[in-house]
Amino acid sequence: SHDMCTCDRNFQGADCSLRTCPFGKAHVDTPRGDLDASLTIGDHNDIILAGSTLYPYGITEGFPLMSDTAGTVIANTAHDYMECSNKGLCDRINGLCECLPGYDGAACQRASCPSKANSSTPGSGQGERSNTNFKVFNANSAFHGRAAEVVQRDQCSGHGTCMTIEQLTFLDHGNTYDLWDKDVTMGCKCDPGYTGP
Repeated sequence: SHDMCTCDRNFQGADCSLRTCPFGKAHVDTPRGDLDASLTIGDHNDIILAGSTLYPYGITEGFPLMSDTAGTVIANTAHDYMECSNKGLCDRINGLCECLPGYDGAACQRASCPSKANSSTPGSGQGERSNTNFKVFNANSAFHGRAAEVVQRDQCSGHGTCMTIEQLTFLDHGNTYDLWDKDVTMGCKCDPGYTGP
C-alpha cells in the first residue's frame, strides 16, 4: 500500500506515465481463454481481473455478455469495447490510436470510405496501396511507431458522399439496417452519373 502508484483516469503503467487510448466496439474479437489457469473457461459473468487501469469493470475469459433487442442473451458473440477497436495500436506516449489501413476515427471505430488520395499509410493510396482494392493489407508496415493522423482525403473520389451502412440502407426505399456495425461500416453514395465503390 506504500510502494505503488494509483493512476489517474486514462493513465497506466507502474509509474502512471503511459496513456490509455480511446475504446470502440471491436471489429473482430475473441474470448481471452483460460486466464487463471483453472483448466476451465469461465462465462461472461465470471470476472477474472477487476479494477485494472485498462479494464476497470473487469475481464472475463468467455465472450462478453450481449443481448438482442428483445433482451435475449446471445452466446458466442463478440464486438466488445476494446482499445482502438482492435483495429489499431495505441501510442502510449500521447494516447492516440494508430489505425490499420482501411479504418479511421479516434478509436479506429469506422471502416474508411474508399479514397484515391495518396497517403503514407498502406491501403489509403493509389494502385497496389489503394483501399479501393477491398482495403487489403499488403504486408507493408502500417505503423510508424507514433500515431500519425492520416486524413482521408478525396473520399469517394470526390464524386459522392461517405455514409454509414444504416444511412445507405435507409436511402434504399426506407429499409432498416440495425446490426452491430450500423454506425461502423461505411460506403459511398455516388453522385448522379458516377458508379463504383
